Amino acid sequence: MSKAGLVSDALILAPAIWACSFLLRSRWHERAVARLVAQGADEPTIQLKREEARYYQDFARVMPNYMLAALTLGLAIRACLILAAFFAP
Repeated sequence: MSKAGLVSDALILAPAIWACSFLLRSRWHERAVARLVAQGADEPTIQLKREEARYYQDFARVMPNYMLAALTLGLAIRACLILAAFFAP
């Protein structure tokens, strides 16, 4: 694989890994809420954990501009590589 292909893959994978990490954090907090409910914790503590889980879910859904730019650049490089391979003799 060429260096351009590797750069393209890295630019495409970075935003995906970033979003997945926040989704995993939100799931971790949701499981903590379930444990707290099972243990009979007080409502403010449970509510705080639920808000933390929602925060991470929202953050995973809203991609920052620099991540969107990296994704767009990676996809453009990948499209150029595909077209170059398609039209190569």
